[in-house]
Parts: sequence; C-alpha cells; structure tokens
Amino acid sequence: MNFNNILTEVDWSFSNFSNSGLHSIHWYPATYISAIPGTLIPTLCQEGATILDPFSGSGTTGLESLRLGNNFIGFDTNPIAILIAESKLFHPEPKRFLDLVRAATSEAQFKYNNNEVATHPQEAELKSWYHANTMAELNAILQELCLIENPNYKKCALAIFSSILKSTCSQGKHWGWVCDNVKPKLSEIIYRNAFTSFLSACEEFAKATHDSFRTIQYWNNSLTRSTLRKRANFRVGDCVANMKNLPDESVDLIMTSPPYYGVADYVKSQRLSFLWFDIVDLNHTLLGFENFSELRSQEKGSRSHRHRKNSWQQYIEFIHHVFLEAHRILKVNAHMALIVGESSSRAGTTDNIIDIAEDVGFSLELRKQRGIRSTRRRLMAKVKGEDVLIFSKKT
Repeated sequence: MNFNNILTEVDWSFSNFSNSGLHSIHWYPATYISAIPGTLIPTLCQEGATILDPFSGSGTTGLESLRLGNNFIGFDTNPIAILIAESKLFHPEPKRFLDLVRAATSEAQFKYNNNEVATHPQEAELKSWYHANTMAELNAILQELCLIENPNYKKCALAIFSSILKSTCSQGKHWGWVCDNVKPKLSEIIYRNAFTSFLSACEEFAKATHDSFRTIQYWNNSLTRSTLRKRANFRVGDCVANMKNLPDESVDLIMTSPPYYGVADYVKSQRLSFLWFDIVDLNHTLLGFENFSELRSQEKGSRSHRHRKNSWQQYIEFIHHVFLEAHRILKVNAHMALIVGESSSRAGTTDNIIDIAEDVGFSLELRKQRGIRSTRRRLMAKVKGEDVLIFSKKT
C-alpha cells in the first residue's frame, strides 16, 4: 500500500480534537489522542488485522482497533493501566452494570451510616489526602465493589472508582503534585461526596460504553458484546517478555507510543489507586501499595529515574530489545507506527530510536512532526512536539 500520499497530507497536530466518550473515562499520563491510531490503523492494515500495542497504557489503541473491526493485543507493566484498558474494551451491558454499582453503593451508604465498615489498611496515609468523611465513604464503596461476583463487571466498577480518586481528594493541583507525593495542606482539606461522585462517574461510563458499542455495531449489526470481547487480549508485565510468547510473523500492525525518556511517571501517577487497592484481589493478584515501589523501580525511562547512572543507556538498550521482538513477530511488509517525543531538558532519543529500528531490519517509510497543545505540554516536561514514525518490515 502506498500510504505516503495519504498520511503526508494529514495535520498530525489535530489541534481541534480531544479525546472524549469512553476514551476519557479515566485520566492517564501522556496518552495520545484517539485520532492518531484512528487515522493510522485503517491506512496501514486491512480490517480483521491483529494489532499490538506493547505499551498499551489506558487502551487508546485498543479501543480504536476494536472500533475499526480489528483484533487487539495489549501489554503494560502497570496493573492499573490494564484495569482501565480492560474496562474500556469490555463494553459491559449498561443496565446490568448500573444495577450492580447502584446496589453496591446503596449497601455502602447503609453500612457507612451504621458504622459497619472495616478499617482500610492504608487509613493513616489516606487521611492525609482526603477529608475524613470522604475517605470513609470511599472505603465503604470499595469494600462493596470487592463483593461483586462477576470479575469483569467488578473490574469495570473498580476502574470507575479509580477514576474519581483524584477529583475527590483534596489536592486540587494537577496530577504532578499527586505523582510527587505532595499532600494537601491541612487548611486545604475539603469534603467531597464520594457516593455522588461515584454514581455520576458510573452513569457517564455506562453512557460512554453504550455509545461506543453502538458505534462499533453500526458497521456489523450481528456483532454481540460477547463476540467483541474475544477480540481483545491484555497481559500485565514486561512487553519484551510478553512478545516472546507471540509466534513469528503473527502481528499485522504495531501501533504504540514508547515511554518518552525522563518525561512521565506512569506508576506514580496512579499513586492514589495503588493506595486504595490494597484490599483488592484481581486474578489472585493484589493491586495494592505493596506493588508500588517494585513497579516504580522496574519502569523504563520514567521521569523519576532520569538522574540514575546509565539511565539513558538502559532506556536505549530496552528499546533495542523491544524492536528485536517487534521485527520477529510482525508479518513481512507489515508496519510499526510509533509516536515518539523527547524533552528539551533531557538527552535526545528520537534519532536513536530510528537508528535502532533500522539496525534490527526496519525501513523508515515516513517521518512527520506534530505539535502538542500548550495545555498538554504543561504536563509533558517541556515536550513541545512529537514525531510520527512509520516503519515497514521488508524481510
């Protein structure tokens, strides 16, 4: 396919576009707008393709893959990211979901009013972020959500619970303050009604997942939620290790954005969720704060690791291992599309990424720059622009 003429004319900045609907149900750092995979996927592969995002984050590529009639595989080391992404792509039946969360919230309110809620193991730490009553309400809700029997609906409810943790806490400044563990001052502690916030967020999610499924179903009237769910496969863990489990030449397109060196802290950004989820057991794995330090230490290219000795070299070596596996699992003549960026206050990486890809056997077919809106740049450590890179595997 000669895609150069099509993609060269695209305004990759998408300056008037922002994520909405199901894409925006949960904040996550450094995500790209859905218009990027929404433009690249139908141009670079045929419908029914298998698309991999080895750094899937909150599932933007996955949701667009399903919307466009494809299969999706997503990896991420952050279990909170996987929880968010799985919930977006699961497309629960809206009425059933709302019935479950309303019943859980009603029971939570009853137990809260009657002082029947067990103490949260991180209560002392949580009280430094939340008004005491807000914290108690959230604790009551969470304990009831853990009792939902259907594991997939439970995940959806927990993802929405996670989505309100920043807005209900008393740290009113942007995510970086929570990421860096800057707690609100005592004078800034404000009560926010957790019951109202949670139910409102659930209703927004139910509408968004309904609209998303109807949009997907528009092109295939016979499609069911059950069939759609089979098209997505998520795995928690290191992407290189996970890619090693994929057969040779089994993927039609890799569409991703690798972590930008020294720019974002994905695990730390979800600090509040890890604190709260100390009591959550999903797939026999606790999502709690005991995982937090270990996951932070394993995160590749994170902002908090930028001062570590050899951190840049370790990042470059990691990208090399990723591209080796990417080249193996991609079909011949298939593509790897990357959105990459670098901070003006960090060591450069974009040219190195291109060199590594070419060294392992990829051919660079297109490189286009895109601007980043100033409102997003504020959260991106002086990343003023990004590059859209499209590689092909010739042999």
